[in-house]
Amino acid sequence: MDQNELLKAVSRSFYLSMRFLPREMREPVSLGYLLARLSDTLADAPGLREADRLVWLEELGLILQGRRDCFEKDPGVIADRLPHEGERVLLRGAHLLIGRYRLLDTAPREHLLEVLLTILHGQVWDLKAFGDGPFACETGEDLLRYTYWVAGSVGEYWTKTAFTVLGKRFASSDQATAMLISGRRLGQALQLTNILRDLHEDLPRGRCYLPVDELKEAGWSGEGMPAAAVIKPVFERWIAECRGFLEEADRYIGKVREPRVRFCSRLPRLLAGRTVDLLEQAGAQRVMSERLKIARSEVFRSAVWAVFC
Repeated sequence: MDQNELLKAVSRSFYLSMRFLPREMREPVSLGYLLARLSDTLADAPGLREADRLVWLEELGLILQGRRDCFEKDPGVIADRLPHEGERVLLRGAHLLIGRYRLLDTAPREHLLEVLLTILHGQVWDLKAFGDGPFACETGEDLLRYTYWVAGSVGEYWTKTAFTVLGKRFASSDQATAMLISGRRLGQALQLTNILRDLHEDLPRGRCYLPVDELKEAGWSGEGMPAAAVIKPVFERWIAECRGFLEEADRYIGKVREPRVRFCSRLPRLLAGRTVDLLEQAGAQRVMSERLKIARSEVFRSAVWAVFC
């Protein structure tokens, strides 16, 4: 399976948007997504002990840095544990992705190495954070730091790669510093949206990313999982944080000159905004009890809006 087919197998929505990117940017960004998805699959593989997952992630980091040639064991040995066919193919083809990574030009490869090591750091932190209990973040700063590691860094990577391979076609060089910051905020907003949307799934599994200090301030005793009445004000606080980050992302998108890159930047921002609207309208109690998704018609309208606005 070639890279495009593999991308389509693991993320149809990402595959569709990546097809619009200029060729110079499409290869490193698509490869970056697949390698990040590889690390995420290793971190979440069912039936593996935490220690084994940490070993897989450590080995991947060493390989990316050129300090090891390959995994001690072929990642394909754990493919049969996975329910998702695309992820099974991804693990079995890990060596091909590593080979493509090594063939990238120096500057795009350095940008990709930087973001992948940051993501790996966040994934290792995530695994260890839940080792001693259901709460990962003591403070809001902890939550923001985590969202930077696993998603905000991707916004920075997107921006650095675009400036490197497209230059002034992407944006004015004097906007680079501001765009790195707002690109980071867009990534963090996307991750925060996922965390809030997934409360219905995380809480029953004994996982909560909402900050402990804010839950206690809202009336949580520190015992058991917080009730909906406690989660509600914290949930609303982070909905507002998401909105602020998304508004900052609008300024980022407005600076992008290349129409195809602007479309691919705007679409996830619009979809995140629609999702945040849906979560806010539903309220914390409903979000805690069921999975909410925007309708396909909303996705289509967002795609059209991303093209023409």
